[in-house]
This record gives sequence, C-alpha cells and structure tokens, in this order.
Amino acid sequence: MKKTFLLPLAATCLLFVFSMKGFGQSIEKSLLTGSWQQCDSTGKAIVMDAGVVEYKLITPENFTVLQARKNDGVFMAVFFGTYSLENDTYTENLVYTAPGMLMARGGKNLFKISLKNNLLYLKGINNTYSQIWKKAEAL
Repeated sequence: MKKTFLLPLAATCLLFVFSMKGFGQSIEKSLLTGSWQQCDSTGKAIVMDAGVVEYKLITPENFTVLQARKNDGVFMAVFFGTYSLENDTYTENLVYTAPGMLMARGGKNLFKISLKNNLLYLKGINNTYSQIWKKAEAL
C-alpha cells in the first residue's frame, strides 16, 4: 500500500520542481521601467572616450539607448523601438536608429535577462552584447 501512495507523491513533487524552474526566471515589466546607466559588475558607471556614458530608458512599451557627454550636456540617441519580455528573454525591436546605425534598423536583438543585486544583466542571444545596467541616479 505504501508503494501505491509514494509513486504518485514522488511524481507530483518532481512535476512541481520542474514547473517552478521557469517561474524563477520571470521578470515583471514594471521592474524594468526607468532610466538605466551602463555599468560594470560592481555597479560603477562605464565611461567611454570623451566622457561618454550610455543610458537605456525603458517605458512599459518602448526603449531608447542613448549616449551622453555629461561634461557638456550633449547626447545622441543610438536607437529607439519597442521591446517584449517573455520569461527570461528580452527582445528589442529596432525601429529608429542614428544615421551611423541605419544597417541595424528593423532588426531584433534578443537577450537573456536577469536582475541581481539591483543590476540588470543582458546577455546577447543573437548578438555579441553582454551588458550590465544600474538604475540611474537623477539625471
């Protein structure tokens, strides 16, 4: 009689464990909304040549990636578009680009996404980008 009870219980436990694996990877869109600054794994802002920093602005439907020179207040949008989020896959649809990025217009960048210690990690699936973003301080 114990064998009859233990087998369904074991199967139910395994089913529960495997089904929970996907739930742990999901991120709510509301957690993405805001201004993000590209940083290193310690959360320190990455500063490129000429004092350029990169920001990602995310709304519930759209995203923008822009570069800014903080010392003189000049910025340039690199690209803008829509995005989707499904489980741990974040997809950017590039609708508008800067003149130097026209070859990317109409493309899609897919990323594995995760949030850890207030840092947003994006690892390229169909691209070479591996990025870390931190919520930006007031601009």
